Amino acid sequence: MRLLTNLVSMPGLWAFVQQHLGAPEFKRELYRSKLCTPCRLLDFGCASGHLGDAFRDLEYYGVDLDPVAIEAAKRRFHDQPTMHFLASDIRERPFPMEFFDEILFAGTAHHLDDNLLGSVLTELHFCLKRGGTVHLFDPVFHEPVRWFQRLMRRIDQGRYTRTLAQILAIVEPLELFESGEFSYHPPYGALLQDCDFLYLPLKKVSPADGDRACPARIAAGHRGIKQCAAGFGPVADWVEQRLS
Repeated sequence: MRLLTNLVSMPGLWAFVQQHLGAPEFKRELYRSKLCTPCRLLDFGCASGHLGDAFRDLEYYGVDLDPVAIEAAKRRFHDQPTMHFLASDIRERPFPMEFFDEILFAGTAHHLDDNLLGSVLTELHFCLKRGGTVHLFDPVFHEPVRWFQRLMRRIDQGRYTRTLAQILAIVEPLELFESGEFSYHPPYGALLQDCDFLYLPLKKVSPADGDRACPARIAAGHRGIKQCAAGFGPVADWVEQRLS
C-alpha cells in the first residue's frame, strides 16, 4: 500500500490516475458551476493544475505545498498570462488581506487533521474579500461505508475523510463564516464510484465579526500585510513579487 501511495504522489502518474480514475470532467463542471464570475480566484491545494482548464478565463491563482507539482502546473500553463501558481504554505500568508473574490477549497480538506483544517480556514478567511465565499468540496462518508471507499481513501492518502457533521464541528466554532446550503454530488466518469462529494459554501462574515473569533491573530496579520504592501506599492505588484 505504501508503494502504491508513493507512486500516486508522482506528479505525472498522479495526473494520469486523476484523469482516468478521478472523474475530472465531473469536478470541472461541478466546481465551475458554483463560482460567481468573473472573479479573482484562489485554488487552494491546486496540485499540478490538472483541473486548471476550467478556469482559464478567470484571474486564477493556484497554491500548493508541493513545489514539484507547482512546477508541473507552471509548465502546463506557461502561455496563459492569467494563470498564476505558487508553492507556499497558506499559513505564511503569501497573499494580502481580502485579495480574492472567491476561493476554491476542493478535494483537500480530507488531507488535513482537525487542527490544521481550522488553521487553513482562518487563513483563507484572511485573504478572502468581505462577502466572498470559500467553496468547500470534499469526499464525505455516508453510513454504511463500503470497503472500496476506504481503499480509495487510503490510496488517495486522505486520512481524514469526514461526515458533514464533523466538518461543521470544525467550521462553526471559528465564527468566521456563514454556512450556506450544502449538497451531495455522486461523481460520474470514475472507474470506481468513490464517496459522494459534499459542496458546502462558506460565506465570509464581516471583519468585525471575524475579529471576535481570533482578534490578536487577525489584527497582527493586518499590520504585517500593510507593512509588506507598503514596500511594494500596489497590492497586486506585491503578489507578483511573491510569484516570481
